[in-house]
Amino acid sequence: MTRLLPLAGALLLAAAATAAHASPASDAWIAKTRAALEAKIAEAGLADDGKSVKIRVKLGSAGADAVLIAETSGSADFDSAVKAAAKRTDVPRPPSDLVGRSVTFTLGQPGATATGAN
Repeated sequence: MTRLLPLAGALLLAAAATAAHASPASDAWIAKTRAALEAKIAEAGLADDGKSVKIRVKLGSAGADAVLIAETSGSADFDSAVKAAAKRTDVPRPPSDLVGRSVTFTLGQPGATATGAN
């Protein structure tokens, strides 16, 4: 039993390391999706409000299964408008290593970002 604990810990560390290092296909998907989301936000006239909101996109094999507010901007109206615009964005099919995971994007400000999949 005492041998299993270090092994289990090593497996958890290996899984965490794998999750922290996305594949080139995942990086490309995140960049392409971020650009599509930013374009949709700009099209909706929300990019220059001086606010930002974090959205979490849950991924399935066909694309986005859900769009959720991960961190509010402080304005329910702005958050709802960004979420609605994000839902209208055509999100490409994710690479297999992102299926079943979530990616968080910060939107509504210049230089929007995306954080790693979880």
